[in-house]
Amino acid sequence: MALALASCGSGGCDSLSRVPAETSGSVAPPAPTTQPATEVATSPLSTQEAATEGPSGAAGEPSSPPAPKGLPPLTAPGALVELPVEGHAPAVLAVPLGATRPRPVVLATHGNFDRPEWQCQVWREIVGPEVFVLCPRGKARGDSPAPDDTRFTYANNQALEKEIRAGLDALRALYPEHVAEGPVVYTGFSLGAIMGVAIMGRDPAQFPRMILVEGGSEKLTAGAVSAFAKAGGQRVLFGCGQGGCVGSSNAAARLLEKAGVAARVVHGKGVGHSYDGAVATEVAGAFGWLVEGDARFAPSVAP
Repeated sequence: MALALASCGSGGCDSLSRVPAETSGSVAPPAPTTQPATEVATSPLSTQEAATEGPSGAAGEPSSPPAPKGLPPLTAPGALVELPVEGHAPAVLAVPLGATRPRPVVLATHGNFDRPEWQCQVWREIVGPEVFVLCPRGKARGDSPAPDDTRFTYANNQALEKEIRAGLDALRALYPEHVAEGPVVYTGFSLGAIMGVAIMGRDPAQFPRMILVEGGSEKLTAGAVSAFAKAGGQRVLFGCGQGGCVGSSNAAARLLEKAGVAARVVHGKGVGHSYDGAVATEVAGAFGWLVEGDARFAPSVAP
């Protein structure tokens, strides 16, 4: 399958200049509090990642075998690009430019009346420039504010799961050597978080670590939690901007911990129903905990 990338920079993709504080209504969202992802440095990863031959052993001892050589530095039209997805609208992809070894994938699903460009912008800043961030688009809403300001939703969790799997297939087909094998970190905001619990329940092995922002906690019943734990669920991070979310997430976290799944709740106070600003800051501070023990994320996560 031939795939072409389009840069999300000037003239490509949808605008990255705005991140919504809410995902419903038609009020134009405010400017983000963080720098746009398109300004993230695109220099290659640390030269320490480039494998070199090991030193020769002492006299009488065999020399160390050569270390595996690194991959060619990953290239793309920009840090954020459109990824064609068979059978679906193009996804948005944050690319770990310059990567010389396989990099893990973070999946970022948006809320209702939202846009994947905004999700990829914020999540690239949260996880750093050395991780793939795949943001499924979903379907356009008919009540979008303007022709040049289309908003999106997901029809249902089954449709979202199909789009996710098609997006992951497209990503792996395009960068077969640079995409690390293994599970994917699922992140969801609002509608994306709610639907993510159902998707996780059908395939816990693919999504053993999740970040649920402003949604999903109420879907984590005792039965759902038990099944997730038995199937290998590992960690869940809840991000909240509203007080009600904190209470519901704390209750879900207690169920998870009781079942043997590590859980944590962070609260970006005063933000409201949002994934930007203080919520993003709190989630970023806890991301290292979420991926702790997963060597694929080094060196993105400080020890």
